Amino acid sequence: MLLPNQKRPRLPEEKKSPKPLSDAAKKRLWLTVGLSFLLLFVYYGCVALGYFKAVMITYGVAFAAVLVTYLAYNRGFINKDVTPEMLPADWSEEQKQAFLEGNRSRAEKSRWMVTLIIPFV
Repeated sequence: MLLPNQKRPRLPEEKKSPKPLSDAAKKRLWLTVGLSFLLLFVYYGCVALGYFKAVMITYGVAFAAVLVTYLAYNRGFINKDVTPEMLPADWSEEQKQAFLEGNRSRAEKSRWMVTLIIPFV
């Protein structure tokens, strides 16, 4: 069927193969899966032993602590998509580059915290 703004029918597009995961990404993935199973094992073990309230408080506090630390370290991601043109004109190019590099390096250095946050979720 033709769409109103289209002169010819759409042809099926070639399916793009996804790019392969890097070794570091695979390692983080398996670490996240392993931590998820470990936390589930501890959770169900504590619930079976009657420590439901203790495990829920512990998990909640640990999750909140890691999440708040992650957000605070990355400054709430308010400068995530900032370009040099968006920065103050009175800054030198070195200051602008240092600011942008600092944002990027903080995101890279805190990536390991996501490996802890996801299993708690």
